[in-house]
Amino acid sequence: MPRIDIHSHYISPAVLAEIRRVGAHCDTPYEDRAGVGIFVHTPERPYGPIKPTFYDIDLRLAHMDREQIDRQVLLAPPFVFYYWSNVAEARALMALENDGIAEAVRHRSGRMLGFGTVMLQDVAGSIREAERIKEVGLLGVEIGSNVNGLGLDDARHFDFYAAIESLGLALLIHPHNVAGQERMADYHLRNLIGFPLDTTLAAAQLIFTGVLDRFPRLRICLGQAGGFLPYIIGRLDAGYRARPECRRNIKRPPSDYLKSFYYDTIIHSARSSAFLIDTVGAERVMFGTDFPFDMNATSPVAEIETQQSLTAEQRQRVYSVTAAEFLRLPTDATGRALPQVAAQ
Repeated sequence: MPRIDIHSHYISPAVLAEIRRVGAHCDTPYEDRAGVGIFVHTPERPYGPIKPTFYDIDLRLAHMDREQIDRQVLLAPPFVFYYWSNVAEARALMALENDGIAEAVRHRSGRMLGFGTVMLQDVAGSIREAERIKEVGLLGVEIGSNVNGLGLDDARHFDFYAAIESLGLALLIHPHNVAGQERMADYHLRNLIGFPLDTTLAAAQLIFTGVLDRFPRLRICLGQAGGFLPYIIGRLDAGYRARPECRRNIKRPPSDYLKSFYYDTIIHSARSSAFLIDTVGAERVMFGTDFPFDMNATSPVAEIETQQSLTAEQRQRVYSVTAAEFLRLPTDATGRALPQVAAQ
């Protein structure tokens, strides 16, 4: 049964070298900690360690073979979003990362797929880069869960969403710069709690503002299994019934929008994964690992295989069929994704 990993991270060696050279000027200073690895600092926090599996395709392929993963979608790490910077060097780094992912997709193995990213604080520039992302053969755009604290529901982003719809690209929302981070300095809580929290906040804003009604053809994946959204959806429905402001922009309860999103399986629990699939359906859930960050899913296949309630058809959907639909990959009669021919 083929498997597509919808959520992994890749940093181009050329980008990493450039961050070492000019990163401090873009508020992403480079640090090489002896015996630990490379860290890239953002105004939010340091990201790392950045080990060779982030940029060495052959090492990545060996890992995929061990985990029985057929294909992998490459995403930029959040430290390349550069929402916090407008300097020319940051824009060049972001574009260089998109080019690096496109080059990785052209790897001789034919097993890599890719998303680009954009500096969403500049909507016009983001639209131009999204057009280029499609031209170089990438299948979607990864965006952060907020833009310097500005919600994704803000009307300033609407032209970008319209362009993404028109281009037929997928969107993946990745948490970063999380709400409440000033209270999460210890115990890696910015990641453990902050990441799913900010994903949930972004999704709720998109629902209540009516963005999903305004742009019904958007294909949006919520990283980290949708955060807390599937778990608290009943509370959002209660707010819709009780509070007039929750009905201002939408005519249906929030639970009606759960299946407007796609979700990865990065939740680190077979029981929680089963709840997600039962709640939104296998046709909305896609296998993901978060490789190679240290918070990656260490037993991603086992989390699916140990769910005895899943049928073979549901497993195939979670492993590859839903991802092929989300990415608009050609498939054969069994739903197996066919090899992608990347732009040269």
